[in-house]
Amino acid sequence: MKKNLLFLCILCVFTSCTRVFVDNDYRYSTHFKKYQTYAFVDCERDTNILCEDVQQAIQYQMRARGYDFNAQKPNVFVNFSIYYDRLKYKGYEQPSLINWVSTEDDSYLYKPVKYELGRGTLMISMIEAETSEVVWRGYATGIFNKASSKKNYFKSIVRNIFDQYPLLATAEKVQKAKGNNIY
Repeated sequence: MKKNLLFLCILCVFTSCTRVFVDNDYRYSTHFKKYQTYAFVDCERDTNILCEDVQQAIQYQMRARGYDFNAQKPNVFVNFSIYYDRLKYKGYEQPSLINWVSTEDDSYLYKPVKYELGRGTLMISMIEAETSEVVWRGYATGIFNKASSKKNYFKSIVRNIFDQYPLLATAEKVQKAKGNNIY
């Protein structure tokens, strides 16, 4: 029994080195159900194709959720940043987004949590076009590791972040997307 426990502890230490931490924060006063369209905030071009890969992965996730790209009149702007160094970040302990949207319970409070994010963080923000306020932010830290050179790695990271955003633009659009094999 002690050997199994020791093995489990050693395994946890070694696997935690490449584990990616994913979380999200959102604004309670947001009416997520009214968003139908999005556009990108211009990204600062990296010297490599990382920026393009992440943007394509975000487009895929937004389309899968029924959002239409509309550069002329978006409901939300999507922005992302890649931080290569460690980062101190104030997030919030909140109920899952889907639970909050289903109740829209005004009694929820923001409970700040201070994070010390590791090297390599991808942060994706949705900014309401009308108010210019961030309404949702998802992030993953520890993204640069042994697996980060693999094909489709960043597509997987973006998907893990968007798993925290389970909302759909409209059910009708999502059914159409399923018919077009977007999922």
